[in-house]
Amino acid sequence: MSNNIVEKLQDLNVGEDALVSVSYTEGADVWHINESHVEETAAETDTAQWFAGLLASGIPVYSQWGSAEKGSDILTQMRDNGALEEYERDGFFEDFIQGVLTETIYDNEYDLEYSTQQYDYKRGRCDISVTVRCRAGDLFAQAERNGTEFVDSALSVFDLTVETSAGTLTLK
Repeated sequence: MSNNIVEKLQDLNVGEDALVSVSYTEGADVWHINESHVEETAAETDTAQWFAGLLASGIPVYSQWGSAEKGSDILTQMRDNGALEEYERDGFFEDFIQGVLTETIYDNEYDLEYSTQQYDYKRGRCDISVTVRCRAGDLFAQAERNGTEFVDSALSVFDLTVETSAGTLTLK
């Protein structure tokens, strides 16, 4: 079996319409008493950065909760909601998306989530996570356009889960 994601999915006969669940979580120990622990953890961890990179890659990424139909991807939602209007095209698009994601984390509008476990009245752990979906066919098409290495680099840190005829498969 191949080492890259696209070839693994193709070797397993995953259909083009199959949805691949993409998830990543990272956290940090925090002082939740100061109430800025979510922003600090989002800045300290790489979850928003990896998610922004995936969104900017050109691979359509869909919410875990909404429709996975063409035109309902998260980047299109961001455009439709006006979240990308302030991008002045003089910086890195990925960095701009990361800023939007961290600014809207409390709204959970674009699937970047947080959870805090309180150990006592001031200490705890905050995790920043994302779970989204991609169509296998979009991954195949992106690999044809830009190479399998491109898709692998966009998905390298994520855990991938897909339904196959043999059951649920998790790729790490």
